[in-house]
Amino acid sequence: MSNTERNTVNTEFPTINRSALVLEPVEGFLEWARSGPEGDSGLAVDELRDDSTAYLIPELDTEPEKWLKRHYAAMFEHELWSWCTDETLWPEDRSYRAFKRFFRVRFCSVVVDMGRGRIARDTE
Repeated sequence: MSNTERNTVNTEFPTINRSALVLEPVEGFLEWARSGPEGDSGLAVDELRDDSTAYLIPELDTEPEKWLKRHYAAMFEHELWSWCTDETLWPEDRSYRAFKRFFRVRFCSVVVDMGRGRIARDTE
């Protein structure tokens, strides 16, 4: 495929007016996940990362870290809930510092929509 053909193909994918934030569990999350009543001592951090969560966030006009410090709590709780719905088993310390011990955060400033049709929201 020539460069001209490759560029034509690449421009068919529209970007959307969002950025993405990916949370990848690290050792802190693994230790907590293993400690629960149904914790699996054989669970590995790589297994947790195989299905990391990507959050679509607004295009940022500020430093990503500033945005994260304002919004981390909701994502932290969502991640904990997705693993264990019993909030009494969640870590007491859910500070920003604890969040950073539980997750590696990656920001992606360009989001390409390769899907077709409307984006549907889960409204449960």
